[in-house]
Amino acid sequence: MMGPSAKARWSGLIAILILAIISGGWLLRRKAAPEGSVYQQARLFENVVASINNHYIDSIGEGNLYQTAAKALVGSLHDPYAELLTRDTYRQYQRQMSGTEVDVGWTPEAGTTRSAFGPGDEVLSIDGKSTRGWSARRLEEALTTGIGSVVTVVVRPRGSTLPIVRHLTRTVVHVPATSPGILLTRGVGYVELRRISDGAANELRQAVDRLLSEGMTSLVLDLRGDPGGLINEGVRISSLFLHPGDTVAVSKGRTDDHSKVYMAGPSGGWDGLRIALLVNHGTASSAELLAGALQDHDRAVIVGTPSFGKGVLQTTYPLADEIALKLTTARWYTPSGRTVQRPRPDGEGAMGNRIPSQEPEIFYSKAGRPIPDASGILPDLMVGGTPRSEGERALMASLGEDVGLFRTVLGDYASEIKKTSSPRSQSFRISEGMRGQLFDRLLQVGIELPRSTFDSASGYVDEQLGYEITRVAFGPAAEAKRRGLSDRQMQTAVRLLQRARTQEGILALAAAERAKTTGR
Repeated sequence: MMGPSAKARWSGLIAILILAIISGGWLLRRKAAPEGSVYQQARLFENVVASINNHYIDSIGEGNLYQTAAKALVGSLHDPYAELLTRDTYRQYQRQMSGTEVDVGWTPEAGTTRSAFGPGDEVLSIDGKSTRGWSARRLEEALTTGIGSVVTVVVRPRGSTLPIVRHLTRTVVHVPATSPGILLTRGVGYVELRRISDGAANELRQAVDRLLSEGMTSLVLDLRGDPGGLINEGVRISSLFLHPGDTVAVSKGRTDDHSKVYMAGPSGGWDGLRIALLVNHGTASSAELLAGALQDHDRAVIVGTPSFGKGVLQTTYPLADEIALKLTTARWYTPSGRTVQRPRPDGEGAMGNRIPSQEPEIFYSKAGRPIPDASGILPDLMVGGTPRSEGERALMASLGEDVGLFRTVLGDYASEIKKTSSPRSQSFRISEGMRGQLFDRLLQVGIELPRSTFDSASGYVDEQLGYEITRVAFGPAAEAKRRGLSDRQMQTAVRLLQRARTQEGILALAAAERAKTTGR
């Protein structure tokens, strides 16, 4: 095993190598390097790379060797968030931050575009490369991350013995950061913030302003599953709920360049709007920054389960065309001084690991409410999500990588029901006959699923099919309301908002309910 000193020498050597690549290689061409200097070490490394390239039994490109070495250096930091972004990973990262994704569509006739594949179609090759044995995820990656706007796919349609060629078009499309927003009941609005990408603050402002014009008096903002994104965009979103000049977060890095106090900018003018935030383990990064800021300023009641616990910031440094280095450069803290960083189990790296104590340190909100220090954002009221049934777990295990195909069949069947026997009321129920027809369609597209496993998950199947039918027959708002009926966390948030007329009253109710269940 390589010792610490050897690791340090190796890391320094690779660092010079990367610098040499960026600077055009002039360091490696220097003649007058002192004996044993880092320049000589770098030349040694260049000679090793050249020897491997020229003489190793397997052919390995010299460029690939340098890139592998650079990735090894980043990996040696033991930082799960540091990454050398190259080509596909660079483009994917850029899309995540900009709030876009690649849509692949098929245009069989002038002016019409439809899904490239139907349920049960078999993809035989993509751009001349056989896809035999590929998983659904690998197929999707090949279709969306390749180079060029057109991709050629050979497909064998379901029920046919003859393959056909389809030329698909890759199109970059905007992915909304927020849901459109709906009114649930008695003036309670609901908006889902899915990601904190470029423009998310403007999208959220528009959704909330529209709901206010429709009579909203309180808001459930859903951050569950929000992985975060851009810190500056997270600050802009926080500002909408705070007063200009309020502290949103504080970052501390090695240098003053990476240390900063983030202050709230223009607000949304929503002072009287009561807020409940929903969080869970999927709430991370700048989504946690938003939750922490509103919690510390007593601006929202937090409901759900503890968040992910990512209290560090990354900076991206462009190195070349479609190559960038993403490095952790600072830790961030909530306005009260809390860090949400969850300890790493291995204790390695510069992630600000801390040893959890028996008695957590207590911080205080702006109004003096005690907030325990915790890994992640600790909700004001802990409410677990609806647990999966044994039948649902068995169904998911049996479907495996066919889960995506299962959902496609659900959507297609829901569309067929709308055309043939659309329900008249949003409170419709799924019949046993509908469930049976769905199972038959799953078999037709090649999903090998035991009927006993399908029947054991009848409650879950009815629920998911009900959502799909509601969406296609009555729209996304009706679907969200139907989902809310079985959402324990959302129902708790709605109840709190309806029982008190002020944000202070809501926080007091949450504290009282927490005391009943925890004794404190």
